[in-house]
Amino acid sequence: MGDYLRLLTLSDRTIPLVDLQRAATTGAVWSVDHPGMLGNYLAIGPVSNENQHVWATVERNPVGPNTLGAEEVAEFIDRLETGGPPSAVRWLADYLEGVRAIYAIRIYPDSMGDDPEAFQAVFAVRTALRNAVGGIGQWDGLGFTNEHDRLIWTDPAWDLSGKSAAAILDESNGKWMPFELDLDNPDELNHFVRGEVKHRRHA
Repeated sequence: MGDYLRLLTLSDRTIPLVDLQRAATTGAVWSVDHPGMLGNYLAIGPVSNENQHVWATVERNPVGPNTLGAEEVAEFIDRLETGGPPSAVRWLADYLEGVRAIYAIRIYPDSMGDDPEAFQAVFAVRTALRNAVGGIGQWDGLGFTNEHDRLIWTDPAWDLSGKSAAAILDESNGKWMPFELDLDNPDELNHFVRGEVKHRRHA
């Protein structure tokens, strides 16, 4: 998996920093000036204001005309046809057109190491963001997740491994069909990308 995980939301609400600080009970969250740009980003680490050793950073990119966020959304839409399932391609194309902001969380594996507190803090901040503004996830090297954090789209050309809570959209009723997907099983993965659930197992 890559070093970025993103939250793409239809909301343009801003989230008070104190809400995220309360969420990261095993670490600290603080604001850092963004070099060369207006505004700032957030840092997550073991000790507040220790900018040389951070576990992750969070940057909010609004989506509007001539913005970095709009460029990212366009790139995501262009890439949809390289993966599947087809129902998710169609659903995501519609959803992405309405995205108002992207929260990009960059993780630093060397700093995080195997520290369980680091993982807990980053996950807690991401959860607080999602609870505040909703949205879907985009994980580098994995794909897109729906509002329930289930994998709904991936590119089979990537080096995928492990098991994932997944879902396929039933376009006849607009509901997601949840199951557990074994990414190490090529046959199961290919069925998923085609929009089929070979062995449906609730996760």
